[in-house]
Amino acid sequence: MRRPGSTAAVACLVAVTGILLAGCSDQPTEALSKLAHLAAGDHPGASLLPPVVSGVDGGIVDSSLRRLTEHDGTSFWVGVTNDDRVCFIAESGDTQAECVEAERFGARGATLEVGEPGQRFWLHTEYMTVGAGWTSIAPNIAVRD
Repeated sequence: MRRPGSTAAVACLVAVTGILLAGCSDQPTEALSKLAHLAAGDHPGASLLPPVVSGVDGGIVDSSLRRLTEHDGTSFWVGVTNDDRVCFIAESGDTQAECVEAERFGARGATLEVGEPGQRFWLHTEYMTVGAGWTSIAPNIAVRD
């Protein structure tokens, strides 16, 4: 025989347990949510090999990697790390990466110096404004003039 309210108590316990478990998740959820504000890009496959990014603490989540564009022989990629950071990656002869906290990326994006000294590339979200001194080369990527 069921006591009145036992179904509601069980439902409440299941909901609270789900919330607690979600809060303890080791998934880079905030960083992954930032990628939703970028162009789709191309995921690695048989004809598109992912960049090798060494020295990134936490490791990059393979399924998050995607190439956003290629410009003057440099491929620009984005991915997230297991420790919830967004990485802006440039691959030409060598590979460079700038990995920033998800909150910082959401506020300012990420930049990399690639090629000529002083030539900076900016990975920005759809709601950031490309201002004077920057030229868009692809959705979400601008180069410093």
